Amino acid sequence: MRTGHVGAEYVEYVLRHQKGLSPAAPPLRLGRPELDELHLPSPDLSAYDARFPPRKTLNPGEPPDDGGES
Repeated sequence: MRTGHVGAEYVEYVLRHQKGLSPAAPPLRLGRPELDELHLPSPDLSAYDARFPPRKTLNPGEPPDDGGES
């Protein structure tokens, strides 16, 4: 508040800058309502889960002792 940086836009900028992200491009507008208002459902990715079941990972065990250094 002291610096005058307030608002959602500034918070978004800081978060994007910290993660090295760039702003998303706005949706493409073609100028035809039948195309501009077209919405498709998200694809069902469960077919991939069935085709490639997740592999079990091995338990790496306890982390190595660092000798008490902190």
